[in-house]
Amino acid sequence: MGENLVLDLGGRVAVITGGSGGLGLAVAKELNGLGAHVILLGRSLDKLNKAASQIDSTDGSSSVYACDVSNEDSLAQAAQKIFAAHSNVDILVTCAAAAASGGKFEESTLSEWHSLLSIDLDGVYLACRIFGKSMIKQSYGRIVNLTSFHNIATYPYRSGYNAAKSGVEGLSRALAVEWGHYGITVNTVAPGPILTPRTEWFLSQDEANLDGMLSRTPNVRVGKLEDVSSTVAFLVSSEAKHINGQQIVIDGGWTKNAWWGNHTNLT
Repeated sequence: MGENLVLDLGGRVAVITGGSGGLGLAVAKELNGLGAHVILLGRSLDKLNKAASQIDSTDGSSSVYACDVSNEDSLAQAAQKIFAAHSNVDILVTCAAAAASGGKFEESTLSEWHSLLSIDLDGVYLACRIFGKSMIKQSYGRIVNLTSFHNIATYPYRSGYNAAKSGVEGLSRALAVEWGHYGITVNTVAPGPILTPRTEWFLSQDEANLDGMLSRTPNVRVGKLEDVSSTVAFLVSSEAKHINGQQIVIDGGWTKNAWWGNHTNLT
């Protein structure tokens, strides 16, 4: 973004699923700071209220609704309450994700598969369908679905996660084509290694983990939450009105790196 570019989301209503999580809260803070009314969705009302208390802006405002985004009735009931308080929803950002899981594909179970996909893929489907209908009626909408750099370059033992996030990217592409003429854009943001609690736990397990991550990354740093949230903010702004159906990878060059050396040693 240019030095003089000023984003303004004043008057916009933004729904953020997984709003009490690391990335969801970071996105909420960013959009709120630009003037949007942010609505946080998540399973735990206590966690949502705690997250909302961390949002501090004189421009925007916030509200919370507890629901299960993978359950159609639960999400529909939350949406009904939202539309009772707001005539329109202008922005949807889907950040809800299942707990970290992995393992050998041949040892996985169908129940584990369904549990992961119900949140990471079904939850996105339901949120886009429910809130997308209102965007169609108002002929305006901005949708950003979180995917992952695993769609492009992955680790072993991530088959379920890859399937879910690849499904989200495919769904988003299809909706961009189908809904673009309504004035709705649908894009995805694919974070690489970002300093979330999950990544911090991984780095804490072995000093070599950080060294390996930095040596693979041309930017020679681990991504920050604001690297993701600022990109989302741009994509939902009027400045990005002609960006549609794209996946923006935020990984410091990780997935473009074919060099076998250590980037920290380059001079």
